[in-house]
Amino acid sequence: MFPCWFLTAFLAHVGWALQQTPDMIVGLGDSLTLNCSDKESVIQTMFWYKLPVGKNATLQLIVRSVEGSKAEFEEEFKSRFQSSGTKEKSLSMAIDHVLLNDSGTYFCAKQDTLYCANTPLNFGQGTRLTVLGKNSEIIEPDVVIFSPSKQEIQEKKKATLVCLASGFFPDHLNLVWKVNGVKRTEGVGTDEISTSNGSTYSLTSRLRISAQEWFNPLNRFECIANFFKNGTQQSIQKIIYGDTGDSPISENYQRSATAGKFVYIMLIFKSILYGIFVMGMMLWYKKMY
Repeated sequence: MFPCWFLTAFLAHVGWALQQTPDMIVGLGDSLTLNCSDKESVIQTMFWYKLPVGKNATLQLIVRSVEGSKAEFEEEFKSRFQSSGTKEKSLSMAIDHVLLNDSGTYFCAKQDTLYCANTPLNFGQGTRLTVLGKNSEIIEPDVVIFSPSKQEIQEKKKATLVCLASGFFPDHLNLVWKVNGVKRTEGVGTDEISTSNGSTYSLTSRLRISAQEWFNPLNRFECIANFFKNGTQQSIQKIIYGDTGDSPISENYQRSATAGKFVYIMLIFKSILYGIFVMGMMLWYKKMY
């Protein structure tokens, strides 16, 4: 049998992914069920945690369930939260008549304790829950793409496209870049947290590419804003094409070519002047002698 410390390190490294319910937006007073499952490992104990909304929020344990036993809820969650316990490597949790302060991110976790009791918890990706008040409504984002700055292109031979989604509510939104229809992750930087502008939010994402890729009018750059509305995921796309202008490389070439033409013309002009001077001297010499 493997020693307990070996299994602890191994399971922490593997970190099997738990499948959770996708992000949700519900109305005040609605009821819902969060599901969590994992078919790949031997699960002995499963948990649900809540991370409330706010910068200084801490993770709160909601329920603990040993497979085959009754779910054990923390005191503050006993009234409106229900679960039938872990069954077939799954743990579902129902919330009745949701309140505004039920908003937050809910994490499912598992602990494999078949061989030792101190194995680490492995968490799912989280389910983000937003509870809307009676007078709240979902506002779609305004999406715009800003072209790269000429200074960056000239100095760094790079081009940064900026995608701004603004004026949306709630802050359930992510931005995705595509280049010629293919999702692009390299060179992409997106703000981790939406910025609040009073009652709405904004989010910015940047795509950095080479100047050569930007100065190709056939290249199609697309920013997609994904958000939830009426229980489904919806999208708004904005598209911009590569610049049809000259790249810094071609500009330098044209400058060199222009300078070369100027020097060539000057040499020809100088040769003509020299020829005229010589002919004049010969005519003058004949008249004198």
